[in-house]
Amino acid sequence: MTEEQPDKNESVRSQLFGLSASVYAQRDGKILILKRAGGEVTGGWYIPGGAHERGEDLETTARRELFEESGLVPDGPLTLIGLVPMRVYGGDAIQASYAADCTTGEVVISDEHSGARWIEPSEYRERYFGDDAITKVAEQSERVAAIIRAVRDDLDRYIVWADRENEFRELQKLRS
Repeated sequence: MTEEQPDKNESVRSQLFGLSASVYAQRDGKILILKRAGGEVTGGWYIPGGAHERGEDLETTARRELFEESGLVPDGPLTLIGLVPMRVYGGDAIQASYAADCTTGEVVISDEHSGARWIEPSEYRERYFGDDAITKVAEQSERVAAIIRAVRDDLDRYIVWADRENEFRELQKLRS
């Protein structure tokens, strides 16, 4: 291979999927959601997250995006909840979602968002990810509805995990 000849394996080495990470930031039984001010699904309420940067592992991406979008830092380790496939900005992407306790600090939103609130996960699901809401979105864009369905599936995984985690923490308290 010379400078004039392109590397035949370049397409294999190039990124085939966009990568991103998000965080279910937990505090007092609620999760943080942010209202998108622009881009895909403007006006939608979603957990903090964003694009992976070259050289980062996905957990670092999750921590960075959480801080950039909300000013929060996790109290400890992150737990991988799931992988969410989606088609955004003209390409296929995979988003890794994590859960983390964020019991201190005030939320300071970035210019990517126009609002922030803490909400119980089941209320979040009912309000923004119910069948009626997804049907309305699908009438406008099946692609966006597919993203919302994938996010809802991930939220369901999170809710199951959080319920089990809370039960485990309660058992630990009883044992001590």
